Amino acid sequence: MRHVWIVGVWVLMGSIWAQETLPITRVVLFRSGVGYIERFGQVNGEASLTLSLRETQMNDLLKSLVLVDFDGGQILPAQYTPRDPLTRTLSAFAINLGDNPSMAMLMMRLRGAPVAVQVGKETLEGTVLSVETRKAPANESVVDQQFVNLWTREGLRSVALSEISRLRVRDERLQNELENALSALGTGLDNTRKTVELRLRGQGSRRVLVGYLTEMPLWKMTYRLVIGAGEPLLQGWAIVENTTDEDWRDVRVELASGRPVSFIQNLYEPLYLQRPRVDAKPEETPVPGAPEAAMEKEQPLALAMPRAGRGAFGEPTAPMLADAADAMRESVVEMATGQERGALFDYRIEQPVTVLRQQSAMLPVLNRAVQATTVSLYNPANHPRHPFFGVKLVNTTDLTLMEGPVTVYLNGSYGGDAQLTTLEPKGERVLTFALDLGVEVVRDRDNIVGQTIAVKIVDGVLEQRTRLRRENEYRIVNRDNQPRVLLLEQPVQSDWELVEPRDAERTANFHRFRLELTPNQTRTLKVIEERTLQTTIALLQADDAALNMYIQDTRLDERLRQALKRILDSRRAIANLDAEIRRQETIIRAIADDQARIRENMKTLDRNSELYREYVQKLTQQEREIEQARRTVQRLQEQKDRAQRELSEFIAGLNL
Repeated sequence: MRHVWIVGVWVLMGSIWAQETLPITRVVLFRSGVGYIERFGQVNGEASLTLSLRETQMNDLLKSLVLVDFDGGQILPAQYTPRDPLTRTLSAFAINLGDNPSMAMLMMRLRGAPVAVQVGKETLEGTVLSVETRKAPANESVVDQQFVNLWTREGLRSVALSEISRLRVRDERLQNELENALSALGTGLDNTRKTVELRLRGQGSRRVLVGYLTEMPLWKMTYRLVIGAGEPLLQGWAIVENTTDEDWRDVRVELASGRPVSFIQNLYEPLYLQRPRVDAKPEETPVPGAPEAAMEKEQPLALAMPRAGRGAFGEPTAPMLADAADAMRESVVEMATGQERGALFDYRIEQPVTVLRQQSAMLPVLNRAVQATTVSLYNPANHPRHPFFGVKLVNTTDLTLMEGPVTVYLNGSYGGDAQLTTLEPKGERVLTFALDLGVEVVRDRDNIVGQTIAVKIVDGVLEQRTRLRRENEYRIVNRDNQPRVLLLEQPVQSDWELVEPRDAERTANFHRFRLELTPNQTRTLKVIEERTLQTTIALLQADDAALNMYIQDTRLDERLRQALKRILDSRRAIANLDAEIRRQETIIRAIADDQARIRENMKTLDRNSELYREYVQKLTQQEREIEQARRTVQRLQEQKDRAQRELSEFIAGLNL
């Protein structure tokens, strides 16, 4: 096989492949860390296009490469040299260095190999037998020390690993394996350029496009807003960086907003599946058996043999994937990207741009008159007393303005810096750029009052609606001799409804009130909000203090108050019954305790004594008292149960 370089042409086995490269003609930068590089040009006949990339770019290229031959040519498979995982490459060598082995581990892996070691001035030659750890004296103590055992011509020699200053493998094959493993380690550190060969086959001169994604820094927008001399002017500049290794000369640059999903997948490095290991099972020795006699004679079977040409060993009759080359070529042509990007928008630079490799550029994107009016914006979260100078910007252009810093020039001088969030056409933003010390805002009053607006009872549950009214009063002082348009912001709370003033502007998190201030004027702004609270009280469990509060409120419906009074009276009556029950039970326990004392005394008395007879009479009287108290407790408990039942039924059916 001969390779002859003749003016940019390789001659290989009779086929001529023109070595060419295509210039970069289009660059699309995104806000997700990638850029689309497009190359376009012409090739003649059978051509080979070479892309030289850094290894870190290979995954993005393999994921996104687009090849288009616009004039009927055929795109052949792209070829490149993959890189096996380093650990797998190292494990393939006879001496595995993939796990950073120690001297002892390396010697273990050289067991049975002939080696030569330098110990002091002596060179020992022998075969590695084993590696062991033994106790050895060191500085008046005993430590663990590793030794390698070598089988030499003189017999077994044991050498401390710490004393070995040089090691050489005497087996030439193993020495080469060790050197190759070290070479593979060095190759793994190499991050030089990788080559991808794109081959095309066709006739005559043809137009060819190559497109792919590569990692790129985010492009940025900056603005200049000029106010005070004629119509407000907004300039927009895009900052782009060419971090590639090629110059962009006269390329079309497009800047896409948004953040399309972009990720890195390891496509360049071969991936191997971990397969389960199945051990071979020894076959059992066959034992001859006694076949059964046939009941009937079978007809001989005709063996079906495959025919040559077509069939099992011939050419396939169904079309293969290679037959679909025309359809695949047409689908490749359809992969050209359009200008519609869904929710994204583009800045297309009309003039060709040149950005040299590893250089940056500022591209003018916008230079138009816009609608902008000066305002002062007060928000206590930004500053407790003073508002900020700002402008209310209306995007009167047909472009979406992407987020970025805005430098404001006011009346021919630097006014300050502002931050613009993404602004769609006809959208509005307030940009603040300096503290307005001429205006002071103080919140004089912040109080909340409550008013009960409705109370009702539904199925024994009291429902109360209370209207809370919150008033904030601001005092605004304009100490400047120039008028102001003040925008005052107050945080929005979802449960509160704005009542006054009604003409407020609403943002995502604030009510915004507009006030016009004349020079040296003091004004007040009262902001009123209302909120309705609904509380529920289960009357069966409500405490007496809460019920009494509603009973004393003469603003409530009289029927509702009387119903609550009946509930409170019933609960008090039940409480009285319960107290009497507890009193009677206390009497019973006291009598029982006295009876126990008397019976204990009676154990030591003569049954015929006078005191014994008195104790018997007293016990008899106490038994009558206990019986009477128990009947009283039973009667009171029945009254209490009946009263509780009647109260529960009354409350459950109460609707007012």
